[in-house]
Amino acid sequence: MTIRNSNNYKELLSQFGNYMQSKGLSRLLLIVGLYTLYQSLFKVGVEEMLIYGMLPLAVFSMVLFLINPRQSYYVLFVIQFLLLIASSMTDVKLGIATLLLAIGIIAFQIAYAIYQKADWSILRNGMIYIFLVWGVFCLFELTNSNHVQAAWNISITHYLVYPIVCAILVPIAVRDIKGIQWLLIIWSLFVIYATLKGYWQKNHGFNSRELYFLYVLGGAKTHLIWSGIRYFSCFSDAANYGVHMAMAFTTFGLAAFFTRPIRLKIYFVFIALAALYSMGISGTRAAVAVPIGGLGLFILLSRNHKMTLMGVIALLSLFVFFRFTTIGEGNQYVRKMRSAFNPTEDASYQLRVYNREQMKLLMEHKPFGYGQGLSKGERFMPKEQMPYPPDSWLVAVWVENGIVGFSIYLLTHIVLFGWCAWILLFKVRNRRLRGLLASWLCMAAGFYVSAYANDVMQYPNSIVVYTAFALCFAGQKIDQRERVEQMLAEKQQKWIETT
Repeated sequence: MTIRNSNNYKELLSQFGNYMQSKGLSRLLLIVGLYTLYQSLFKVGVEEMLIYGMLPLAVFSMVLFLINPRQSYYVLFVIQFLLLIASSMTDVKLGIATLLLAIGIIAFQIAYAIYQKADWSILRNGMIYIFLVWGVFCLFELTNSNHVQAAWNISITHYLVYPIVCAILVPIAVRDIKGIQWLLIIWSLFVIYATLKGYWQKNHGFNSRELYFLYVLGGAKTHLIWSGIRYFSCFSDAANYGVHMAMAFTTFGLAAFFTRPIRLKIYFVFIALAALYSMGISGTRAAVAVPIGGLGLFILLSRNHKMTLMGVIALLSLFVFFRFTTIGEGNQYVRKMRSAFNPTEDASYQLRVYNREQMKLLMEHKPFGYGQGLSKGERFMPKEQMPYPPDSWLVAVWVENGIVGFSIYLLTHIVLFGWCAWILLFKVRNRRLRGLLASWLCMAAGFYVSAYANDVMQYPNSIVVYTAFALCFAGQKIDQRERVEQMLAEKQQKWIETT
């Protein structure tokens, strides 16, 4: 080979290497991935194919986590949705998988922070202090005479682990407005999937796994009812599906007012409408409480007279539509939602009232409850068990923790909401940032209103709700950084103009 040919060969090799580094490798992986999915479609079926299809995203998330541990919360946020989708297709211990992931990420984050000698002051926020106090009571419940360790291990994830995880990881990962918008974009992808899955169930029917849930496990009793079929998408049940989509509708609907650029604003409106559709086909009456509760808090938090007026009009219009009109009565989902505004005429509501009256008599002798995780604890075979099923999350908290624990739990969240509202009203000056944070907090308020009517503290609701609180505490630091950057930019501009 001549010197000239050798140089040409090296040049071509160098060009090929640069191409592979920039675009070629990604395109090659895409082709291989598509071919693998095509082959798996015929060998293992659609559901298994979708699981394989999610693997690259999971791998990418873990690589992102290892490369930049500061972004570990985004990894947790992504994978919790992927695990929920996977659990709808195959047997996944969702609670254990999510718990182990959360604990692993926290441990890695702490080790990384120690190694980097990071500034721990960002973790000194009110949310951690509040839940450490509540955590003392959770540990005290270990001494409950009716305690079952396995049940406590499961319930402690929603009671304490996820709030602490969010309080630690969110301020580290989310450091600007773009970070908040990225959380919304990640969530929006899951909302789209859940909406399409619900649409498929409605128009093409249920698959074998969903039929097993309905007709073997007894789901048909609550999903095939007088008002029609209640669809549940990839969620555990229609109530969880409906409330989660109502949370998305509230968050994205409000966030759209404070989002830039315009294309992202339009996208969030689209996601809100998709979530509204899902909320409707779920046939979940408790879901209506989420936007109502969210709008109520938004009116209190809004420092803009125009936005306040719009919120009041929207809230009154929603109430009048369902309570005093018969518009849309021919639609089974509207009719189902409207029944929530006339509860005294509903037989299930009357049964709930009766059950709660009977519960009061039993709970008089249980100031510390039946034990955490035992409100529906038949499978744990405790010494004593509440004979009446709790019909909502807040009732379950009361049954499990008694009036003492229930009061502490309520006080914990009242202080949490009050503290977050104080931050938004008096500490965050950036209007756009305040609006985005308010959209999350209003969603959390609506969630807890619905939690009085239904047991909705399930996956993935708990992490999303406590993300809302953690974002508010992180928002104060974000606002300070935004002001410093703006001040530096103004000084630089003045210096350029003077020189």
